[in-house]
Amino acid sequence: MPVNRRQFLGTLSLAVTGVFTEGIRRVLADAPAGTFAPTPVDERDPAAHVINRLTFGITPELYTYVRRIGAEAFIDEQLAPEALDDSAVDARLQPFLPILTENGGVLLTRYENERDDIVGALIGATTLRAAYSRRQLYERMVHLFSDHLNISLLKGPTLYLKIDDDRDVIRPHALGMFRDLIGASAHSPAMLVYLDNAQSNKDIPNENYARELLELHTLGVNGGYTETDVREVARAFTGWSIERDRGATERIDFRFRGFIHDSGEKHILGEVFPPRGFEADGERVLDMLAAHPSTARMIAFKIARRFVADYPPETAIEAGAAAYLASGGDIRATARAVLTSSDFWNAPPKFKQPYEFLISVLRALNFDITNPARFLRAARLPLDQMGHIPFTWAAPNGFPDVAGAWINTLLPRWNVAISAAAVQIPGTEANVDPLVDIMNGEGVPIEVEPVLMFMGRYLFGRPLTGTESGILMDYAHAVPGNSEIQIAAGIGLLLAAPAFQYR
Repeated sequence: MPVNRRQFLGTLSLAVTGVFTEGIRRVLADAPAGTFAPTPVDERDPAAHVINRLTFGITPELYTYVRRIGAEAFIDEQLAPEALDDSAVDARLQPFLPILTENGGVLLTRYENERDDIVGALIGATTLRAAYSRRQLYERMVHLFSDHLNISLLKGPTLYLKIDDDRDVIRPHALGMFRDLIGASAHSPAMLVYLDNAQSNKDIPNENYARELLELHTLGVNGGYTETDVREVARAFTGWSIERDRGATERIDFRFRGFIHDSGEKHILGEVFPPRGFEADGERVLDMLAAHPSTARMIAFKIARRFVADYPPETAIEAGAAAYLASGGDIRATARAVLTSSDFWNAPPKFKQPYEFLISVLRALNFDITNPARFLRAARLPLDQMGHIPFTWAAPNGFPDVAGAWINTLLPRWNVAISAAAVQIPGTEANVDPLVDIMNGEGVPIEVEPVLMFMGRYLFGRPLTGTESGILMDYAHAVPGNSEIQIAAGIGLLLAAPAFQYR
């Protein structure tokens, strides 16, 4: 029976969501091995591949756009985000102003008892940008470096200071020069508080920032430094602190406090730092680290891990590292080398992080977040169940970017899939007209079986196999109710299937 355009997605009662989740579990558990699997490399559509890797997921617009301009042209376009008009997503951020533009000290003073407003602005803006920005690769790089230079909201005033860090450290430099990025991070009040450098002084140097700067931010654990280097770097950064104006401006900003700096001679990575270097000691350390071959490998590895594989091939890392060194630490050049390598085109399927999965579901069904506050309240439970509320990873190493950390989050993912297919995500509306327009253009009748076959191709980036289509249709037709409900149930199964859990 044909389905009305406006009823393309049916409405399933929340009371039976658990029933459908159990049905999906049984169907996927009983399916033959390899069924609903991620697309094999030799069957991969290049357009679907670049959408899956460079963006937070397929949208009706990208489905047609990338096929029209070509996968390579899309990579080039995404590597030049400043040329893409993003005013539409900027307009969506208006409810979070002035919080997003305020200094952390101002926020701490004026919003001290309104923490939820700060969290809502930071995570809300992050989510709206991920879901709707045309600069998708840039947003994914912002997420990458937010993890690389992780600052948890769970430690003291970092909740308020992270607004500055996101705005002034990560976002301006995510596709810029790495030296500028770590320099901005080293001056970030949020980082100085989070890793305890704000209190570090010549009498009791705190090694936390120095250790993470070497181990996580630049050289890597096997990057060629010693415990002596950690201690000496800590001395170099004594006095790198913050200042809070309790007067008219209420700001918290970086301040170098020379009177608590260790001004003695230092020996770092085989080089001698003469006495009385003061603030220049830290700047010289950053210069050395940014130019170091081990840092080149670390940044290339992080980019390759995010866009190629959990354990990327050495050739991808080498290509990125060579581009990093040749360009003087240009992150964009490093990313280009990785994204244009044969390893990228032959990359194995990569399991989506939980937050990635949630955003990809919203994008796939063209959801409009009409009430961000209500949506964030609803999204908090599944993200908490999956351990992936943005900016809440307590350790300095950031959220894991490997499947092993997230593979046990399937049940909440299936619940998200069913809720989305049932159009029951609070604070959102699903506009399926663009999907219907694509189906009309491809001659797909708006009926249960043709629609689900199309949706399989759209969501997976490949046609369904005969076995998969048979299982899908049996499942959908067994669902009590009309055609709209059967389509919704079928889409829920597709969203929950392994092929959509991977990118």
